[in-house]
Parts: sequence; structure tokens; C-alpha cells
Amino acid sequence: MADYSVRLYSGSYDQVSNSLLINGVGGNYAISPGEYPVGSVIPLATGLAIKVLGFSEDSVFAQFSSNSSTNPIFFLAPAATPVADIMGRSFAVEFTAGSFQITNSGEFVACFLAGTRIATPDGDVAVEDLVRGDLVLTADGRSRHILWIGRQAVAATFADPSTCYPVRIMAGALAEGVPVRDLYVSPDHALLVDDVLVQAGALVNGTTITRVEQPEERFTYYHIELEDHALVLAEGAPAETFVDNVTRRRFDNYAEYEALFGACEARLPELELPRIKSARQLPRAVRERLATRAEALGFVGAAAA
Repeated sequence: MADYSVRLYSGSYDQVSNSLLINGVGGNYAISPGEYPVGSVIPLATGLAIKVLGFSEDSVFAQFSSNSSTNPIFFLAPAATPVADIMGRSFAVEFTAGSFQITNSGEFVACFLAGTRIATPDGDVAVEDLVRGDLVLTADGRSRHILWIGRQAVAATFADPSTCYPVRIMAGALAEGVPVRDLYVSPDHALLVDDVLVQAGALVNGTTITRVEQPEERFTYYHIELEDHALVLAEGAPAETFVDNVTRRRFDNYAEYEALFGACEARLPELELPRIKSARQLPRAVRERLATRAEALGFVGAAAA
């Protein structure tokens, strides 16, 4: 049974209805997650429907029909269109005998933005230039081999800014010289701050740590997997490596992992550290210290509320 992130050939994602939107004659029509056997007719509106015609290993074929015309619709897997997901939501489709099942997992993998420099025994290296087997330095000073590197491309037009657009952590925002230059990570990527793992989105303060409002139209995230969940140095800041509490299947290059290791199963326990996922969970002492750092960097009136 396969697991894919669905990409519509012609369509989008509706945040209000939590549904796939098909671009058809006269407007957009929602298809809610559910099971759709071959031959089923899915009503969209009065006089409008799509009929499931069949599917292959990575595509679903359907026909849009209205009072005036019929048009084909294709649901494509990332192998055909390597874009991360629809509006930051991942739709998994499972193919069985005679039907396909669409589910919305809402999952997005936390990663480093391309260009992020990772510490290695031979100096800093851009994350996209690292390969399996390379050595990286962990925050505790050890040299560790890379097991695998996941890659996830994002199309800004289709991405949810709150979950997909990078967070910029200004040089020196976390401590003196940390990071050593601006660091860009996805919102759910955690860094070690005052002995706590804090996801970048929870650190946003509007001054030294901000969300990138207008990223490039297409950008790529990378994640480093070691033999265990660890902390590497990204632009000098301790940042987590991959932990499989999210699926590797969300990466565009998952097939590479599967070829090396077979079908993946959760096997990496998380670091035994508290994890902060939202701003309201951030300890006041951390917030105040980061505000003091912001003032030191020239942001007047940045004191924590």
C-alpha cells in the first residue's frame, strides 16, 4: 500500500473547508478527504460532478462533468510533480484494489533552508553540499557520520506561510555570536535555547527573530539524519537533527532512503529535553533574555511584555 503526498494537476487547497479544490468550469469545487472507488461519482454542485475513471501507481484519473462539457482531472504524486504539498498540508493517498483513499495529515517536515552552513571537522559546509557519510560536528563536540539527508522543495504560491515559510534568526539573536550569521529554518525546526528545545516559530519576536514574509517563489529545505536525534551546529547555533516522529515519506527524495534502508519505521527516540512548540509555552525568562539580546543589537523597546 503506497503513501504519497497528493499534488493536483489543476487545483488548490481550501483552508476553510479543509478540502482539495478542483479547478473546473465556472469555478473551484471542493473534494473532501475520503475513500473514492473507481466508478464513483463525486457531486460538487448542482449539475457538476467528477467521476473516478481509474488510477496507476502514482496518479488518479477522473473526469469533470458539467452541463456544458467534460474535462479530465489528474491527481499526481510528487514523483511526477516534485513540490512539497498543497498550502502546507500533506494529503496522503493510498491505492487499494479498486479505490483510492485521500487523507489529510497536516504534516510538514522541519528542516534547514538551503544555504545554511553546518559545522564539520573541516569547517562550515552548506547543508545542500553535504552527502551521506560526511562528518558533522555535534554541539557536544563529537564528529558524527551523516546517515541520510532529506530534501523538501516548497512552492511559495501553494505553501501555508505559518507552517512553511522560513523563520529568520538574526546573527547574535540567541546569544553573543549565536548564530554567527542569519539562520533560516522552517517554523517547526527546534534549536537548543537555555537547555530547552524551542521550535523556531515559537521564538518569533518581530525584531531579531521574524518570519520571512516574501520568500523566493521556490525554495528548498534539507534535513540531516544521524544514527540518533542529536544537535548539530547550524551557523553556530545548536539545532536538532531529524527525528522520525514525522514521516520520511514527506521528503521529495524518500525513494533514496527506501533504496538504502527499506521501508522506514520509527526508530529514533527524541532527545530527553523539554520541547516548546508555541510562543505561549516559551518560559518568561527565555523571552526576557532574548528581548535583552534584541536591545543589545539596537532594537529599542524590545523588552519582553
